[in-house]
Amino acid sequence: MKKQGVNTAARRRLRLACASAAMLLLAACGDHPPADDGEDDKPPPSQTAISIVAGHASESGSSNATGEAARFNGPRGIAVDAAGNLYVADTGNDAIRKITPAGVVTTLAGAAGTSQYIDGPGDRARFLEPGALAIDPSGTLFVTDEMRIRSVSSTGQVATVATIPVGSNVTAGSMAAVTPKGIAVDARNNLLVTNGLSTRRIVSGSTAMLEGPEVAQDLFGTRTAEARGVATDSSNNVYVFDLQRRISRTNNAMIAAMNVLTPLAGTAGARGAANGTGAAASFEEVVALTVDLQGNVYAADAVNNLVRKITPAGVVTTIAGTVRASALQTGNLPGSLAAIRGITNDGKGNLYATSGNAIIKIKLP
Repeated sequence: MKKQGVNTAARRRLRLACASAAMLLLAACGDHPPADDGEDDKPPPSQTAISIVAGHASESGSSNATGEAARFNGPRGIAVDAAGNLYVADTGNDAIRKITPAGVVTTLAGAAGTSQYIDGPGDRARFLEPGALAIDPSGTLFVTDEMRIRSVSSTGQVATVATIPVGSNVTAGSMAAVTPKGIAVDARNNLLVTNGLSTRRIVSGSTAMLEGPEVAQDLFGTRTAEARGVATDSSNNVYVFDLQRRISRTNNAMIAAMNVLTPLAGTAGARGAANGTGAAASFEEVVALTVDLQGNVYAADAVNNLVRKITPAGVVTTIAGTVRASALQTGNLPGSLAAIRGITNDGKGNLYATSGNAIIKIKLP
């Protein structure tokens, strides 16, 4: 009987040890047994907030390749189509480049190293200095190219849509102020074009001014080529970095009279990087704008090298970048950006921008 009692005690100790081991195992795995390996039970993979889509921020070139193996030379304007393809005005290469959702880079129109003005198909077309870029609902691109507005079809066919007029007594040193640097297109195929002196709407060859003179006269001396971003939303409202250095808008895109812009955010005549509401905010040089489906405006604030968000109520915050940093730092927000020149959004919570010689993606929080 005594031997049997010893065996019973041993068995109890063994059961307790097994139970303890099982509890430790469950604690290591969580408060429940491991689930099946079904994909539905796995959390979605985390995504880097700032990442490179194509190119290298500090290395220039003209190579067609995939992702970071591709090279650009001072890219500026950027647009995205309904299929997720990106289009880039590769200014230093005098070409329009296409990037597929898989990151494959090709040349849609123009040819690197050949700066001319020639309409035509694909690699037979030539550009002088393609800058700002916009895309209409049918997939046609519009690009500023010195004094001309050029169109590029989805197959690469290039044509000239309009030429910005120049008045009398404008010296060569002042031409930078007249040259268009910003462009947008609305759902009615109205073009919005900015230069250093005005914002104009081009409708079927006719021009209406939103601010500034239609034709510049008597410009002397040397003037800087400061770009001013412009964008439209799904309701055809126009947003522009106006001549007073504010983000302004018009709620009636059919108005053709002067002085129709209503300030949304920014301090008139001021430079800076202050966040805040309305006139409490300040910008340095907003070279490009894009608007999401909720009416939020995103600004590429050059010199500051920031991406700024402006809500419909005029509240300004900084989404990405460190003030006046000049090197691209990918990873978590805010990171830092190389020289920012263009911006667009895909309507799915992602911004795309040209930063240095790279094309980057910013996943919004």
